[in-house]
Amino acid sequence: MLHAKIKTLEDAVMLARKDKKESERLINDFKPFIASVIQKRTGKYLEYGTDDELSIGLIAFHEAIKSYDKNKGKFLSFARLVITNRVIDYYRKQSRNKTISLEYDDDAEDACSSLLDKQALLQYELDSEEEDRKFEIIEYTKALKKWGISFNDLVKVSPKQEVLRNEYKKIAVLIAGNQKLLAELEKNKRLPIKELEKLLSLHRKKIERGRIYIIALVVAIINRFNFLELYGREQGDLK
Repeated sequence: MLHAKIKTLEDAVMLARKDKKESERLINDFKPFIASVIQKRTGKYLEYGTDDELSIGLIAFHEAIKSYDKNKGKFLSFARLVITNRVIDYYRKQSRNKTISLEYDDDAEDACSSLLDKQALLQYELDSEEEDRKFEIIEYTKALKKWGISFNDLVKVSPKQEVLRNEYKKIAVLIAGNQKLLAELEKNKRLPIKELEKLLSLHRKKIERGRIYIIALVVAIINRFNFLELYGREQGDLK
């Protein structure tokens, strides 16, 4: 669970860089995530306190906290990359320490390893994007709940017409980028319709009809949920 004053995981990470206890709490909370990343890479079940790979994963997660740049994407994507790289380094080191036959072809092994690494990296990127999307949907669902909106509600009210979706997107972007409008929305849990009418020359009823969808978009924007791709999606794509 994130601290009440922290809106996003990225905010929690920035706090953890300065606070040792917060860093330890964050690492402990994300042990299942760390194990999942390593198990997908190794293909075997691992246990904390028994397998070296998990100890390496914990150290790598701490390293990710210390070196994370908030302006370069989501933290979990970065942490996953750091953990994976450290585990790969570990296995390569283990491999170098093993006795190799005199007939072993180093060049052939290097070429094969390079090819496998490229294939693994491609699959890893695809798997990572899908996993990030799942994590963000979970976090997004939690964020919407604070506004009394369920993910199913969002699916039902998502406009089918691209023109209307784009209009609502403009409203959401305006609110998210305007401190006064955003503060009013967060305080009253209602759209500042009068102000929006003046700024956008849109009819009140049109804005009211898109209330849930607009608020949901604002929540996505301020939380930087990149993988949801809400802005240009058809209603069915949100299911």
